[in-house]
Amino acid sequence: MPFSFLELPGEIRSQILRLLLTHKTPIIARSLNQLGPPEPVKLHLCPNILLTSWSNYHDGISILYGENKFQAHPSYLTTLLFAMDPSRSVTANFCTDFIRRFHVRVRLDCDPYYTVAAVKKAFSGADFLEVEIFRSSWALGGFDAMEGFGEVRSVRKTRVHGSVGLEYARWLQKIMQAHEGETVWECGDDEYARWTNERKTI
Repeated sequence: MPFSFLELPGEIRSQILRLLLTHKTPIIARSLNQLGPPEPVKLHLCPNILLTSWSNYHDGISILYGENKFQAHPSYLTTLLFAMDPSRSVTANFCTDFIRRFHVRVRLDCDPYYTVAAVKKAFSGADFLEVEIFRSSWALGGFDAMEGFGEVRSVRKTRVHGSVGLEYARWLQKIMQAHEGETVWECGDDEYARWTNERKTI
């Protein structure tokens, strides 16, 4: 016997929409000898459900953009977001306003094209922020590209990994989850401490 999807209870409709509109595809980092970003992968989504009715569109658009993780551009940050394929970026404001979960790949061996203020504005208050740190050779480059991330605050959940020490990664995670005005403690990572001291003597 046929039934109308819209006649289902709201909670069940939301569960079905989440199955159709969210993905668990991990963003896989390349090995250290490959300098490019991860290859695009197929996302198993069914966004056509949004075209079936205004109700499904209204309920589903916030799930599609609000509950999936999007990649922030390594230079333009959240002004140019994409899921896995940089050639298919999300630029419409009514979509980007929903996005609260981010992955960004930061290279320590390249000069950053963003400011500290831009990083703080882009990611503070996010629901999730994954920072993948990369350099082509260990100890190559400083932490200039990471300065802005030390100013990010009030992120609900963070993950930092890549070409840095575990102590620095854990410290940065805690810093970004702290709220504005909370006491900021020093990082005990030897490499980061050396870079900080060198910056002070310049």
